[in-house]
Amino acid sequence: MKYAMLIDQTKCIGCGACTVECKGKYEASFGVLRTEMKKYESGSFPNVKLRYKKHACMHCFVAACEEICPVDAIWHVEGENGGMVEIDKETCIGCGACVTACPFDVPVLDPEDDNNSEKCSFCAFRVVEGKSTYCAEACPVGAILFGEREDLIAAGESRVSDLQAAGHDKAHLYGKEDTGVLILIDEDYDVYDLVAEGFTLSSIGWRALGSYGSLAVAAAIGGIGYRVVKNRLEEISREKEEGTKA
Repeated sequence: MKYAMLIDQTKCIGCGACTVECKGKYEASFGVLRTEMKKYESGSFPNVKLRYKKHACMHCFVAACEEICPVDAIWHVEGENGGMVEIDKETCIGCGACVTACPFDVPVLDPEDDNNSEKCSFCAFRVVEGKSTYCAEACPVGAILFGEREDLIAAGESRVSDLQAAGHDKAHLYGKEDTGVLILIDEDYDVYDLVAEGFTLSSIGWRALGSYGSLAVAAAIGGIGYRVVKNRLEEISREKEEGTKA
């Protein structure tokens, strides 16, 4: 993935400008947000700290939503400036499989749009032309940066060094291994409801998907859809085993 977003949660003030800008540019129904601001408290009284996180699609390199979709409505955009994870609304059947499979709890079903799945698109139609995302342009404090991924990783690591030198021992850059969105945080990843890095690329992650994702798919789309998804998961498992043997 050539381009990425770097979200510095240590700079975020929780204003919600990114949410408002995104909502204004895209036509999701009332109450359905492609990106939203979540709040997290950590510590204990009287040393309590309020943190914010821009909650949106992480655009995983190996996307559980794409792998589990029974109708191939989710895919990675191709091309030099591609790599983001998109949903084809015409193909989506609103089964909810992606909602359950996503380890970041991102996709939602839009009840006013045939129950189609909705999520951040990384402003793909702009990014493929080398333009920035709307949310990055809207952030008033520069907490959201858009640019070439390798440059953002370097900038993020430099910021981490500065924070650690200032006493923020837990500061680190999340997402370097397996996501298109990089997040700079100064606490353990689970404080922000994030999964361990490398989860989406790991056999542990796929076993988890197989165990809890399939059950929800069965309830959501019935026997035929469930068999399609189950077969796909088994195929992935075989591919991993064959790769290991090779």
